[in-house]
Amino acid sequence: MTNVHLVKTPLIDHYVGVIRDELTNKNDFATAIENIVYLMSSHITSDVELGYKRVNTPVAEATVAYFFDKILVIPILRAGLAMLEPIRKILPMSICGYIGIKRLPDLTADMYYRNLPPNLADYRVVLLETVIGTGSTLDCTIEYLISEGVDPKKLSVASIICARKGLEELAAKHKDVNFVVAAIDEILDERGYIVPGLGDAGDRYNGYSN
Repeated sequence: MTNVHLVKTPLIDHYVGVIRDELTNKNDFATAIENIVYLMSSHITSDVELGYKRVNTPVAEATVAYFFDKILVIPILRAGLAMLEPIRKILPMSICGYIGIKRLPDLTADMYYRNLPPNLADYRVVLLETVIGTGSTLDCTIEYLISEGVDPKKLSVASIICARKGLEELAAKHKDVNFVVAAIDEILDERGYIVPGLGDAGDRYNGYSN
């Protein structure tokens, strides 16, 4: 999976442990996710195009870099919202769109909501999906964005915990899309839950489970 980047550091491993623990309350769960995103941020933004300009420092002129791309950040509702705030702080020049995907009983996906800017082809897109299980919600989202003109080479996915099978299938189908993840689990059960995983990320982020 050459287009998959597993980001492993001791701090990330610590916070992944926090969100796996069923005893973690919703506030600590949300904070741990935000910290993971901060720690992954250099990899999430590694393919963003830079421009250069001249500025004056207090001492002399200097050539400095800046993000040249127009960046669109899209959290996939609901759980993707947990990753949004740190990305917006890191990329304050970015704009935000929203996509809602509902996973159906047969584990396929249905897009029930979208609120996106016009001219999607103009943007480098960062998709936020806290958990990748079967991959059906992301596949639906990626296919839609490409159909609307987004260049797959300008499309990145940031996720935290992924099932290997779903991630491999996505990465093989969408070879030009960049996937940045923090943990890969080996088992996906018959309900589409990752094992050991973290349960339902959207429920836990919103406090339904604690």
